[in-house]
Amino acid sequence: MQWIGRDDAFGIRPFVTGDIDQYRQWLQPDQDWHRWDGPYFPKLSSAEVDGVCDRLSTALLDGSYASRAPLERAVIAPMAEPDLMLGTVSWHWESEVSDWWRMGVTVYDPQQRGRGVGTAALALWTDYLFRATDVVRLDYSTWSGNERMLAVGRRLGFREEARFRDARVVRGERYDSVVMGILRSEWLQRGPHS
Repeated sequence: MQWIGRDDAFGIRPFVTGDIDQYRQWLQPDQDWHRWDGPYFPKLSSAEVDGVCDRLSTALLDGSYASRAPLERAVIAPMAEPDLMLGTVSWHWESEVSDWWRMGVTVYDPQQRGRGVGTAALALWTDYLFRATDVVRLDYSTWSGNERMLAVGRRLGFREEARFRDARVVRGERYDSVVMGILRSEWLQRGPHS
C-alpha cells in the first residue's frame, strides 16, 4: 500500500479504483457525517453522488488523479485494514492568487468518531501538504457547534483566525463560522510528524 502519511494506527493514502463503491456509499445523503461536515450546505443527491464517483473513477483510470501534485483528495484508512475507508482529506484554493489553501477532513464512520481518527488525519494531511508544497499557511473552516473539530485544531497547534458570528444555520439554530489556521513555521516548530 502506498501511504502519503501514516502513524501507528491510521494513514492517508491515494484513492484507488477499489475505493469507488465505499466512497459512493459514504457520500449518500442519508449518512450521519452530513450532520457535522458543513451541514449548512445542501447534500448531494444520489445522482450527483454517482457523477462525483464517475469523475473520480475516470481520473483514476486515465491517470489524471495521480498526476496532480499534491493530491487534492486522499483516503483515511486504518493501518491494519488499508482497504477500509474511514474518511477523506482534501484541500482547495481559498485564493490561488495569494497561494491560500483551505483543507478539509471528514470521518465518515460514526463508530470511528472520538477515537483520534480526525486528529491523526489532519496532522498527517497538514504534514503532507507542507512537505509537498511551498505553501506558507493552511487552514480549515468549521462551525462553532462542531466542538470536536475545533478541539482537533487546537490540539495540533492551529489558532482560531476568524469567527463570523451567527453566520451558519444548522438544524434551525445559528452558529458562528470559525476558521482555524497554522503557518508553516509554526508547524515545523512542532517537530517530526509522520
